[in-house]
Amino acid sequence: MTGITNPTEEYFKDGTWGWDGTQWRKAGLLWGYSDRYVERAKNESAAAGNNNLEGSTVPAGEVWVVQGVAVVNINTATQCNVFLMVGGEGYTLTEQVTLTPFIWYRFAINPVIMKGGDCLRAFFINCQAGDALYMDINGYKMKVA
Repeated sequence: MTGITNPTEEYFKDGTWGWDGTQWRKAGLLWGYSDRYVERAKNESAAAGNNNLEGSTVPAGEVWVVQGVAVVNINTATQCNVFLMVGGEGYTLTEQVTLTPFIWYRFAINPVIMKGGDCLRAFFINCQAGDALYMDINGYKMKVA
């Protein structure tokens, strides 16, 4: 490892190079952490029929990694799906599940990576008027700009 302290060498700049055991190479995107992502979306007086809950939209210059999603309908048994919303198009993250009133259902999802403009949506099916719906999301945020 020669030149490790020489600031005139290209690899020294901005800490964007790494030693692979044989030579210095330009590093890829560093997967980092800038903040936690914890959010509750709720509608405490749902309409009869189908209802959506949406999480916050990821701002430009950030990537959010979702590690967990849980949903509940406090009042009645309904069904629910969770979607990753990309440019207005929904991509299914979960199979439809039947919810038991007052019991939180935690979806077993792999980490979901969201970039600027993306969000999560829970789609509740066959609600009764006045149902209380909740979606909890957790993970972490990264700045990429």
